[in-house]
Amino acid sequence: MTETINLICYKCKHQNPFRPGCEAFPEGIPNEILLKNEHSKPLPQQTNKIIFEPSDEELKI
Repeated sequence: MTETINLICYKCKHQNPFRPGCEAFPEGIPNEILLKNEHSKPLPQQTNKIIFEPSDEELKI
């Protein structure tokens, strides 16, 4: 059985729906966020201070 994970990224206003990554991680979202499904504080390797912020619209995959 396959389990679908409701990633926090799909609900974030910083997502880039037509490109990999997001405003916080333009080269791709790190596994640390994908596995924990959380981004409430900047990661040490971030070059910006962008964190999860709810979007008005959730990305539907």
